[in-house]
Amino acid sequence: MSFSFKYKKVKRPDGTEIKTPSIPITIFEKETIDTIGLIDSGADISAISEEMATTLGIDCGGKRTPAYGIGGTVESVETTMKITILKAHENYSFTIPVKVIIGQYDFPVLLGRAGFFDKFKIIFSQKEEKVTLKRFT
Repeated sequence: MSFSFKYKKVKRPDGTEIKTPSIPITIFEKETIDTIGLIDSGADISAISEEMATTLGIDCGGKRTPAYGIGGTVESVETTMKITILKAHENYSFTIPVKVIIGQYDFPVLLGRAGFFDKFKIIFSQKEEKVTLKRFT
């Protein structure tokens, strides 16, 4: 099974736009959200905002630990979330580990390496502005 997606335009906080290897995903816990996930090879683990976790009904009451990123250190809670990648007649659903970033942070869903990259051969084609996910069988 293989999925290819064109890079998506994302607006930065300064108003400029950039094309990124972002893909449509559905996150489903107690509630369901259709959103865009940024495939982030620099992230050890996936991450979502506390606001999104609350909307999804994900419990954020677990042990708080530091999460390290380009913006420095923030407080987080590690948990899991279920996602589906769907394109045309193909879909793939699985559970991945995720850090819920505590506080008022505005960022896209980050799809990090743990639990995501081990499920696919991922090909980034910057020239074609396309990302391809080929499922390992």
